[in-house]
Amino acid sequence: MKSFKKILAVTLAVATLAPSFAFAEKKDYGSAKNVIMMIPDGMSVEALTTARWMTEDKKFVMDDMATGLVRTNNSNTPIADSAPAATAMAAGIKTESPFVGCYPTKAGMPGAAELEKDRAKQPIANVLEGAKRSGRSTGIVSTSNIQHATPADFSAHNPDRNNYEDLGEQQVYQDMEVVLGAGSTYLSKETRKDKEDLLAEIKNKGYDYVTTKKAMEDSKGDKIWGLFEDKSFPYEIDRDKVNKPSLAEMTDKALKVLSKNDKGFFLMVEGSEVDWAAHSNDPVALVHEIKAFDDAVKVAKDFADTHKDTVIVIAADHGTGGITFGHRNITKGYDKTPLNEFTDLILSAKISVTKAAEEVKEDKSNVKDVMAKDFGIKDLTEEEMNLIKTEKDVVSAMGRIISARSHIAWTTGGHVGGDIGLYSYSTSDNAERLIGTVHNYEIGRYLEDVLDLDLDKLTEELYQPIRKGFEDKGAEVNFVKKGENDYEAIVTKGEDKIVFPVSKNYAIKNGEKVELGGLTIYSTRAVYVPQKAFDLVK
Repeated sequence: MKSFKKILAVTLAVATLAPSFAFAEKKDYGSAKNVIMMIPDGMSVEALTTARWMTEDKKFVMDDMATGLVRTNNSNTPIADSAPAATAMAAGIKTESPFVGCYPTKAGMPGAAELEKDRAKQPIANVLEGAKRSGRSTGIVSTSNIQHATPADFSAHNPDRNNYEDLGEQQVYQDMEVVLGAGSTYLSKETRKDKEDLLAEIKNKGYDYVTTKKAMEDSKGDKIWGLFEDKSFPYEIDRDKVNKPSLAEMTDKALKVLSKNDKGFFLMVEGSEVDWAAHSNDPVALVHEIKAFDDAVKVAKDFADTHKDTVIVIAADHGTGGITFGHRNITKGYDKTPLNEFTDLILSAKISVTKAAEEVKEDKSNVKDVMAKDFGIKDLTEEEMNLIKTEKDVVSAMGRIISARSHIAWTTGGHVGGDIGLYSYSTSDNAERLIGTVHNYEIGRYLEDVLDLDLDKLTEELYQPIRKGFEDKGAEVNFVKKGENDYEAIVTKGEDKIVFPVSKNYAIKNGEKVELGGLTIYSTRAVYVPQKAFDLVK
């Protein structure tokens, strides 16, 4: 165990922010050189069960790593969204929708910190930012656009998860060694509202910028940024296996790059589209997405087994869809229904339900042909046809028909509030696994501990209100909106003029660029800068 860490109540008193988190104690889990956080977004326990029955061995790699359950509620509501839930895992504090890496304005639910209203919407430091400042390499991997809620929670801050352009800009200036996923449209000067060419900036920063599987595999650099789709990957079953990498292949590449650093690394891997398949009630896509995620888990576990001093944590941010392996149509006879009745139709599907729905004509006249061609269903009932014809969401309607025929049911197209599975693995002689029923914020505090970080102190160092800090030194602070998603704070004192471009990691003092060691963040309530920024004014 680490002798310098004490088990104590968290009682911080900071002059400008004064956090006083209402956690009973900080536990000492030990230390690890490398930490891999893996998130199968939206994967409920029932979704995993459903997918497991569709595998050849009826077993997943992650099964042997199960150590508990996770309570996923927001700071203020019982059912979570990805943005607040992944913030809890990234920063160790429960927050609210639609906040990405920001302190909440509402609390009251179990596991939430005692609310400090003067900190509303303040950026809160995450484990990736801490790992970077510990000398480790860092990276994110995702099958969604990298600016999506979960990967953004580990690499950016904004009270609106949908502000992809701002979140993406911050990610460019976080100086991660590895970024692999989708989302080039939010970085391109042709499509960004502020017309900044952030793809050019990525290349200027020395990354190998790649857009194909082969280019990713051929990259030999110490920094790689791969964006393989404009917005998001197709589902795994529909993926171009030749030109587009799988989640497992991206994970493998990330580990090869990050492990070049002798000081270790932190990597976040998200299987994003488990959630999307469940939202669409698409059982075919769901099963293949969970299988693909488990393939990535195998890559991570194999790495950990050959690179000691590595910790893996796996947890979904919430469940989605309310899937059940069982249906009202076998209320009688559920215990006599053979496995093949659950699996055959889904396993024989050639494409996802989502892709098949794209083939359906607007007047629904070819529905029978599509269902027969893609899923082998040649006996659609009148009731099933009417469902597809009257339902606005054709994907959901087709998915529920295939599910019902497979004795699988859904309760919603949204998220659900059930506990999700916790999986933890360690090849470090010094790091304990995380076990038991825990809150999602406790995952963040576990990651903080095994990485030897102090996130509360780091928040204090990285995110101070700019106005108070500079006005206390006699400077004038003005906030300027230059355009859509394009802001800057301007500090003047005497002959000095310092410009702080929002979402970047530098300031411009009297025309010269000055590195800040952290981002300037506009949270719609205030502008925050690193503590060291105040040294720019005497």
